[in-house]
Amino acid sequence: MDRDKLSKLLLNTYRNTILSWMILLCLVLLTFVSFMDGRYTWGILSAFAICIIILPGSFFKDLSIMPPWYLLVLVALPIVGNAIDYHLFSTSIPHYVSVATIALLAAAEINWFTSVKMDHKFAILFVFITTLAISGLWYLMQWLLDINIGTSFILDGRSQETINTEVMYEFMYATVAGIVAGLIFGWYFGYKGRSAPSGIRFPSKDEQDIPAYTSTRPPEPIRKLLGISQKKQELATRVMQACLLIMMFAGIYLKDTHVVLNAIAAFGITFVPNVLTRKYYISLDPSLTLWITLAVFLDALGTLSFYETVARWDHLTHALSASVIAAAGYVIIRAIDIYTDDLYIPPRFMFVFILLFVLAAGVIWEILEFLTDEMVVKFEMEAFLTQHGISDTMRDMLFDLLGALAVAAWGTAYLSDISYRIARRIESFSASRNEK
Repeated sequence: MDRDKLSKLLLNTYRNTILSWMILLCLVLLTFVSFMDGRYTWGILSAFAICIIILPGSFFKDLSIMPPWYLLVLVALPIVGNAIDYHLFSTSIPHYVSVATIALLAAAEINWFTSVKMDHKFAILFVFITTLAISGLWYLMQWLLDINIGTSFILDGRSQETINTEVMYEFMYATVAGIVAGLIFGWYFGYKGRSAPSGIRFPSKDEQDIPAYTSTRPPEPIRKLLGISQKKQELATRVMQACLLIMMFAGIYLKDTHVVLNAIAAFGITFVPNVLTRKYYISLDPSLTLWITLAVFLDALGTLSFYETVARWDHLTHALSASVIAAAGYVIIRAIDIYTDDLYIPPRFMFVFILLFVLAAGVIWEILEFLTDEMVVKFEMEAFLTQHGISDTMRDMLFDLLGALAVAAWGTAYLSDISYRIARRIESFSASRNEK
């Protein structure tokens, strides 16, 4: 009973504002201390946390609008711990704990202070991918500064492979931190629900202010953008499928397992649209099928020494593959958005989500490549996924980001057509289950 009374007392708007501002001022002080001591990573993290905390009050021009104090305590804990005894924080693991807690706070504020609506599953996903995306973007920005300005944040004289190994472990730490933070927020989200904590003043969400994003007429399919006839698109897809079969037999003849495995995997992926059509009655536009086929075809073709002999081939395939991943993420989330009232993702937030989604996917892919390389060395197997140092990894992520930007820029205009089809299929499937 005493705990309930204390909780109600602390969640009062006035007291929550006072506590939140006290925590905020503490973070401001720790930010200056971190920069003065040369701990720039912690200084940047705490400064970023401060910006997220004050953003709602600044936007609504009301200093009493603050996130719940207990979320700010969670964000401040790793920063305060570092300031108290930074020697215990010599590893980078606490960095990602801090990034994960900041991502958790950002997800909560987005849900409470904007028109975005999240269910608890999407909240878990958002916290997880945000943590990974920030870790990937952090190292990408440091690498870009090193090669363009001459700094030594990453490229500090050590070998490319040594630096790459260290960054891969950093990414794995971020993955664990993101999973834990996502589960914590998912538990909290499920416990509290979508509404803001009672007793704290939050600006109300007027549903009438939300634009009719999901009720507008679906845009034209992607084939209108390409300007190529449907027959020509289907023909191009079939030609590439035939080439993949030829590559597979050539690999068998040459006894090249790498070529055979990549050709088989690519050939199988090209039939995913057919499976969606026949099993789930979701017909894909021929342009989407061509897009997917082109991405896997060029990747498989690269195994025929194109990656080694053709400049920028790896960059081309990464950008194209990233665009397919971004499109898949957009289509699925948009379809769920259309189908359910528990999720609302406006276009501007969808733009950001696509970028975060692809950056997180890029981090996971690089981790898989690294672990595969380690397994190949340990068991003396033939390599089929390889990394070539930190610069190769960072260039891959840079072109991943470029591919995601392309989709984020025009995904709303040309990909919603398939999202509406999937949403209708989900609705009919749910209706048939309810009838049973």
